[in-house]
Amino acid sequence: MKFAAPPEKFEKLKSMLLAMPSAKSEARSTLVSTYYDTPTLALHRERLSLRVRKQGSEFVQTVKVEDPARLDTLERGEWEDHIRSKWPILDAPMTGRWLRDLVRDEELRPVFMTIVTRTTIEITRDPSARIEAAIDEGEIRTCTRGAGAPVSEIELELKEGDPRVIFDVALQLLETEPIRIEPCSKAERGYRLLGADRLIPQAVHVGPITLDPAMSVEAALQRIGRHCLTHVLSNEQAVLTGDPEGIHQMRVAVRRLRSALLALKRLLQEKHYHWASEELRWLAHSLAPVRNLDSFAASLIGAVTHALPASSDFEHLIDATERQRDAALEHVKQAIMSERYATSMLRLLRWFAARGWRDQEISEHAVVLLAPIVDVAPDLIDRHHRKACKRSKKFEELTAAQRHRLRIALKHLHYIVEFLGSLFSRARIRTFVGYLKSLQDDLGYTNDVRVAHDLVDQIGNATNRDVRAINRAGGIVLGWHERVLAERHPKTRKRIRRFRRLEPFW
Repeated sequence: MKFAAPPEKFEKLKSMLLAMPSAKSEARSTLVSTYYDTPTLALHRERLSLRVRKQGSEFVQTVKVEDPARLDTLERGEWEDHIRSKWPILDAPMTGRWLRDLVRDEELRPVFMTIVTRTTIEITRDPSARIEAAIDEGEIRTCTRGAGAPVSEIELELKEGDPRVIFDVALQLLETEPIRIEPCSKAERGYRLLGADRLIPQAVHVGPITLDPAMSVEAALQRIGRHCLTHVLSNEQAVLTGDPEGIHQMRVAVRRLRSALLALKRLLQEKHYHWASEELRWLAHSLAPVRNLDSFAASLIGAVTHALPASSDFEHLIDATERQRDAALEHVKQAIMSERYATSMLRLLRWFAARGWRDQEISEHAVVLLAPIVDVAPDLIDRHHRKACKRSKKFEELTAAQRHRLRIALKHLHYIVEFLGSLFSRARIRTFVGYLKSLQDDLGYTNDVRVAHDLVDQIGNATNRDVRAINRAGGIVLGWHERVLAERHPKTRKRIRRFRRLEPFW
């Protein structure tokens, strides 16, 4: 695990690591790494990086997968070969298979370098657990443009032993100074200096998750949890730049993980479920205001301004919405950069990596965690399906709040089907999910319009100018979409009936 830390705090962090029991004296070395690519950045487009690092008199060639969607937070998509010189070898035994079909030797050129002083400390917490702490101080420098950026990182690598130990060390570091998990590799930062495509951090969409039918329920929970946390952390940089899709994807990741925990709530000790759920709820609530404003601006205001002639009233509404969003985004940034966020992520990663739910008394429900997931999956889906069906009864008579609860129930059902879908027939799931998504879209739009009524009031109250124009434009937007909702209502009722008649695939 890699962490970013202020350079001026390094001595204190280093002292803390050296003060740990069984910590060996520090070893210092200078590492010079040259990263290679083609003039068109072919490797970068494939989300790969190729570097040659000089270590003393040796050269090590490394290929890394830089796509966070392909990897678990705690896994390294990395292959190495020892080579003769600083120039890459495309047919090297371990790394060559990633390079041969993408580049030719004459196309390669150095694109940027990292020059760092590395301080290495070996920590042995107990006879069976060994960690290597690497403190890197230096810079990234492009080979042609002269642009540079500082490197100030601490990496903890578990060499052997219980994975809980690495998180315990990380949490001790966090108590000493404000470190934070650094999801960006040096290669990613180097390419940004080049001004390459993906210069601005991109939103990372969730990748598929595959479960082995023979794996236990707790093994499935571990895989799902780490999958979702990787999704959260992979979108950090996009969120900090204010990317609307990055904010949406992080919120989706949090919701998916909360759904997984809710599905298995009966099997978890109450105190475990409570703290995990509360930390995720805090993050979700931090993201909600800016996400609601993004939906309001893009989907609701955008649809009306596209259809109607330009008006100064709409310009005032758009400007006021952007100001409100800027304020909401600042709160999100403060949350992501906070000690609470870093602590929450580390504790959650520790809980899933070490299967922390085992620290509970053996009970009838807890024993189910050891059962094959394929045996438990039908019941998990069925319980969510029955809840959604129950909340969809007498749809015509449901209040706005009751329809919102129905939407949440459908969302939970959708996420559980996504998690467990690899255990069932793909064709039958596709049909079920197709109906489910259409219904979710209908109810999601209804909810966006409901939330928009409050947003128009908030936006108007938050400004001291152009209030009448903002209220006029807001009224037009709300009236427009209320009419669309009325027109779409018969189709929504029809989809509700179809959903209730769907044949279960589980």
